[in-house]
Amino acid sequence: MQPLSPAELTPVFPLPELTTLNDAFALPFSALQARADSAFATLAGLNAVNPILLLNGFAGADYEELVQDLVKKHANHADLFDLCYAENLHHPQKPIWLRLKVGTGIEFCELVGQLLELSSRHLEAEHIVQRILKKQDNDEKIADYLSLLSQHVAAGGGFSHPVLINLMVHRHDSTIPIVHARQFSAEQLFGAIHFQTEQGSVFSHHHLLEPGLIHQANGGYLIVPIEELLDQPNLWFRLKNALVSRRVDWSRPAEMAAFYFQPEPPPLDIHLILVGDRLSVAELYMLDRELDTLVFLRADIIPEWDAQADLASYLGYLAHLRRKHDLRDLDAGAVQRLCRYGSRLTEHQHRLSLVEAQLTAMMQLADVIAHREQSPLITEQHVRQAQQEQDYRLNFLVEHSDLGVRDGQYLMQTWGSEIGQINGLSVIQIAGHPYDFGEPVRLTATVHLGDGDIADIERKAELAGHIHAKAMMIIHGYLANLFGAEHPSPLSANLVFEQSYHEIDGDSASLAGLCALLSALAREPIHQHFAITGAVDQFGNVQPVGGVNEKIEGFFRLCRLQGLTGDQGVLIPASNRLQLNLSDEVAEAVAEGHFHIYPVAHVEQAIELLTGCVAGDVEQPDTLFGRIRERLDELNGHTVESGFLRRLFRRG
Repeated sequence: MQPLSPAELTPVFPLPELTTLNDAFALPFSALQARADSAFATLAGLNAVNPILLLNGFAGADYEELVQDLVKKHANHADLFDLCYAENLHHPQKPIWLRLKVGTGIEFCELVGQLLELSSRHLEAEHIVQRILKKQDNDEKIADYLSLLSQHVAAGGGFSHPVLINLMVHRHDSTIPIVHARQFSAEQLFGAIHFQTEQGSVFSHHHLLEPGLIHQANGGYLIVPIEELLDQPNLWFRLKNALVSRRVDWSRPAEMAAFYFQPEPPPLDIHLILVGDRLSVAELYMLDRELDTLVFLRADIIPEWDAQADLASYLGYLAHLRRKHDLRDLDAGAVQRLCRYGSRLTEHQHRLSLVEAQLTAMMQLADVIAHREQSPLITEQHVRQAQQEQDYRLNFLVEHSDLGVRDGQYLMQTWGSEIGQINGLSVIQIAGHPYDFGEPVRLTATVHLGDGDIADIERKAELAGHIHAKAMMIIHGYLANLFGAEHPSPLSANLVFEQSYHEIDGDSASLAGLCALLSALAREPIHQHFAITGAVDQFGNVQPVGGVNEKIEGFFRLCRLQGLTGDQGVLIPASNRLQLNLSDEVAEAVAEGHFHIYPVAHVEQAIELLTGCVAGDVEQPDTLFGRIRERLDELNGHTVESGFLRRLFRRG
């Protein structure tokens, strides 16, 4: 079997005629989000009150920029207004709201001040009233309030606060407000009622009302991360109630529980944008089963881009990020390297990551190095060095793992041959640590007389998850189908992950486990200079696995520690070819013939490469499978003889 060529191990992106990244036409994140664009186009034309749009997104995206761009593109008008609170002249403990034309709030407060001045001096103020009403399009509620105010002053009535109007929300222009709620409390979201104490008495008034995020977004868009609502479930139900009732009830502090002060709830007219990943959306649905009926407009935010279909747009996105964060320009080599990094994040040679936080971080790290070297451009070497420095800062756990190999405490073998022993591959993921790394694991299999059962030591020790248990059952199904279709197997087996002391899960080691069992059954040694990863089905087909790059790099690291021989390599599922995006040192070792990557599509290909023996057919005794069948038949007493008389004498 031929190993993969060096060209197949890393992606190469055919850049257009590009001297530097600045040559690309900058495109914002929104330009690469057609699904979200469609949703906002629909939202802008929706005839509904307080509609909700749910964006299925991911961490590391700038949703505020996305919403701003799409609102600017699709929303050509909005019902904006200024909002103020005024003293209720009949019930001072029940301040009322007045909705003002957008941008007129300051002038309204000044005119009301003039009205009070004239009325208190018993001078004619009708012209002030008319001027106010003309400015406010003869709003009925404002007209009624001004009429009542004039009568109240004329009758010598007083006020609880010297300033009659509290202008809570003032729009300086017709720009549609977009508010991104982050780490908010109930008071920050819905507004707060503050209070004062004087001589043991607790009191409040309309100037002690503080607007919340929902008031600031009124008439526009409010972006709410679903994670925030999951941390405070009561806020979701309160927010939902506000959307349905079309008004915002004020948050009352616990200290005012016995104190009566009830401002009139203001009107609510917003577009609510809920943002969260699929897990968060699922948790919110479990919290509120009415979510589907309330949120009928949804869209996916895609985290990756098809490089084959439209590479130019992705380069435009990178150019946008560079300008947005005011970074140095990148030459063509650096752009190629950055694309390769984006491809590694997606684990696909034809896909490129759109996660702004990760891409920007790498560009910023490279920019620091370019600044250190006083380079006007970020070059390929700067991006490469940024990756190396980042790996160095995060690879202490890798070095600690390697120490066990150097000290001989972790028994791994990359030379010679052993029966029933194979090098598997795993990926170590540690909660709170952003650096996943591959680590080889030794699997061993032994067989003995029994009832054909495969004893999975990890499962019996309660160190294996459900997917791993399923994988072991699939291995049993394959062996039973291949060798035990006519007679039950007289051999049982033990399969164990050696020197593994933590819980494991997944099916990516099932191909390794199966090959170890075949080696033990056939008494045929496996070359230890190989490692293998892959899942299998009951027919022996090899299926793809995750983390293939980290797994290959993990075994290469082991081989380098113990000495590269030129024979060492890794067997991977053939269907994982497009996931390959290996480090420079692995790619260079392959190019120099010091290391090899073999794609396999069936367990027969894998076992033949691992043992150097033809797998063959169970009916052919000179093949590996034939020898296994012959051994099982002998133990069962069902060895096929050449003729009837021979079988007869054998029985006698």
